[in-house]
Order: sequence, then C-alpha cells, then structure tokens
Amino acid sequence: MEILLLTVFLSLLLAVLFLLLFLRDRRTETHRSMEQESLSPFATEIPVETVRK
Repeated sequence: MEILLLTVFLSLLLAVLFLLLFLRDRRTETHRSMEQESLSPFATEIPVETVRK
C-alpha cells in the first residue's frame, strides 16, 4: 500500500512540474516551435543570388 501512495505522490509531483514549465513557456513573448528554433541559425545568412547565363 505504501508503494501506491508513493507512486501517486510522484505522479502528482511530475504533473505539477509539467504544468509549471508549460505555463512558463507560454508566458514568453516568442511562441516558436522547435522546428523554427532549429532553423534560426540560417536566418542570419545572406542569400546568394543566382547568376543566369
């Protein structure tokens, strides 16, 4: 019976931690996805113009 209480306690603790981290992430000004974050280094590159012959 003690292991059941420990499991419930840890589950609630993880749920609260997830909720706090989620709310902190939503309060930030930039709501960007991981895909947008991974492409951000390419935003500073200067595009090379193609030369037509």
